[in-house]
Amino acid sequence: MTDRDLPTPDDEAVDATDGEAVDATGGEPPAAADADEEARRELARERDDYKDKWLRAHAELDNVRKRARREIAEAQTFAVADVLRDLLDVLDNFERAAGAATANGDAEAVRSGVALIHGRLREILGARGLTPIPTAKGDPFDPGIHEAVMQMDGDGVESGAVMEVAQAGYRLGDLVLRPCRVVVAR
Repeated sequence: MTDRDLPTPDDEAVDATDGEAVDATGGEPPAAADADEEARRELARERDDYKDKWLRAHAELDNVRKRARREIAEAQTFAVADVLRDLLDVLDNFERAAGAATANGDAEAVRSGVALIHGRLREILGARGLTPIPTAKGDPFDPGIHEAVMQMDGDGVESGAVMEVAQAGYRLGDLVLRPCRVVVAR
């Protein structure tokens, strides 16, 4: 067999079994080849459509994430700004008290001024939901709300109980912002 005897892609051959003309490259009737080509084109269109939808969904997800991060940051900024706006009154009152103390040197006036400021600060923090954690001498030590800073021999207090509160603890709702720092009896 020589090179001249080999079929070329454009040649048609006759199928020995049924006598129909077939494409020399695939061995299928031309109508079937056209149907296969159309199916391939349809599958390619579907693939491209799904890829486009996936890319759009991916871009939308990225946008949602970015928008959520931005909204969270803005909410945090506004929350902090709201609290700081209220605390500016307390700062102003401290500055007035310091000015009054240097102007007239009246210790009782300074003491009462600081007490008023302290009360106002407690009001502001209480309005925001901050509450002190009640702890007294003799209460059982609770690691969920207490932090032991020292252990001492207890006089009239059972072992493992709070002897003294070194620093008050606070909650915001159910969240312990700062545990009570306590001295515990041995």
